[in-house]
Amino acid sequence: MRTVINTACRVCAAALFVLAAARPGAAQPSTEPNSCATCHAALPDQRLSAPAKAFGASDVHREKGFMCVDCHGGNPTTADKVKSHDVAGRDSAMAFHGKPAGSEIVATCARCHSNAEIMRTFAPKQRVDQAAEYATSVHGKRLAAGDAKVATCATCHGAHGIRLVSDAKSPVFPTNVAGTCASCHANAEHMAGYKLADGGALPTTQLAD
Repeated sequence: MRTVINTACRVCAAALFVLAAARPGAAQPSTEPNSCATCHAALPDQRLSAPAKAFGASDVHREKGFMCVDCHGGNPTTADKVKSHDVAGRDSAMAFHGKPAGSEIVATCARCHSNAEIMRTFAPKQRVDQAAEYATSVHGKRLAAGDAKVATCATCHGAHGIRLVSDAKSPVFPTNVAGTCASCHANAEHMAGYKLADGGALPTTQLAD
């Protein structure tokens, strides 16, 4: 059964122009080699080490058996820098593409979260229409129009160290949502240039008000 499910997931991922699929047979932290986390956690540059450390702490994806390569690609079985960052995809199931941005983030998340078969394995009650719904939102429409400043999945949920919505420490836990929205909407510099329908400046005092 595990083989059948794994094969089905690979077919689904290929249909989305992704060469590697998530491993739906896993339901606990993976015991497979992960040189990505090992190497990055030891790097002096916090931009590179902090994500690995966060992923190694409380992260719902890691706890379900997913690894760095499921989103970033590359080869996690080698400590060789060139081979692990396998941009050509010669030694790995999915070529390394590093840090996604903008619409790439939504596509990366949607690869699993819009796939009913995968989500049925990991979170049967989870909706699978979030990406489609996001596309109809103000953020989604602006992103499609080329606005790289708007919120994506990772802006609100985080990219590493992601917690369940029901976790009180999650940025999207009900009592934390206002603060999460305010991280952008109360930032006058970030919101500069955005206008209301009448042409007036978009206010940044909503949280305080």
